[in-house]
Amino acid sequence: MTERRESILGLIIGEYVLGASPVASETIAHKSRLGVSPATIRNEMAALEEDGYITRRHISGGGVPSDRGYRYYVESLMTEEEVPLAERRMISHLFFLVERELEEWNRLAAALLARMLSSVAIVTFPKAPQTRFKHLEMVALQEFLAMLVLILREARLKQQLIAFDEMISQDELTVISNKLNAQFNGLTGSEILARSPQLSTHEEQVKLAVVQMMEREDTQSYGELCIEGVRNMLSQPEFSSSEKMLGLMDLLERGKLASSILPEVVDEDGVQVIIGAENKEDAMRECSVVLARYGIPGEASGALGVVGPTRMPYERAVSRVRYMGTLMSDLLAQLYRGQKGE
Repeated sequence: MTERRESILGLIIGEYVLGASPVASETIAHKSRLGVSPATIRNEMAALEEDGYITRRHISGGGVPSDRGYRYYVESLMTEEEVPLAERRMISHLFFLVERELEEWNRLAAALLARMLSSVAIVTFPKAPQTRFKHLEMVALQEFLAMLVLILREARLKQQLIAFDEMISQDELTVISNKLNAQFNGLTGSEILARSPQLSTHEEQVKLAVVQMMEREDTQSYGELCIEGVRNMLSQPEFSSSEKMLGLMDLLERGKLASSILPEVVDEDGVQVIIGAENKEDAMRECSVVLARYGIPGEASGALGVVGPTRMPYERAVSRVRYMGTLMSDLLAQLYRGQKGE
């Protein structure tokens, strides 16, 4: 890859991202400062095509970046765009206005990423290696039935119906909740099981229900997912055909988006870019994904990012995803500090 070919590839990608149309040699000659003729540029484009960085429908046609071209651009040519100060202030102000709850933060982060990048945005709830008990409440619904509300240290709330073999009052449920809260605060499910305090039949039943809820949470690969901006994706020219659109919609409806775009190999500290055929699902082969982890190392982490066509403004996407990941990490750290100070 010569310096001239790098310049031409960068121009082709820049023009194609803006216009979604093959980029002609005349356009490159007009917009570049290479000081060479369109014929020379066509020769260089032929070399780029031969090496797999662009595709062309015919020898004199315009160039379209390939997955390999985008990958080379992201790794070797791209200069990450800085998030402007005004934009950072706007984002901080919006987070200041919403409730100090993780669910609200996740929704806002997804909505902002979708709007800023005109793409599908995803944000998972943070998940700990092992969930830890924080608080339990039980509410009597009928004589034999209660709602068990479990709050985990990861700022997650879980609820489940629990049926007893005999009548139980709200006062009795409150006594059980207070006793288990005192004994199990901060413990994992396995640590709760390992403890063998003197418990009544009802208390033991509630204890086992709590452990089962925590075990289910631990077996999930990813936390719950916020998705925004699906309309942005489907309005892109790449997805004008009904077949491509239906493939993406099917992926969303089957709930497989998280497992498709949140591989375990996401770097803890960096931003990962998955381009085109690097995606596992066929429906995602014309999409690129920009992902970042956020959270507190060793305690809880989630992922956030955007999904768009491979014709994505990568400089802008990487910088916004990186910034939002840093912001969410800071917010989560504040939330955890607040919980530990309670």
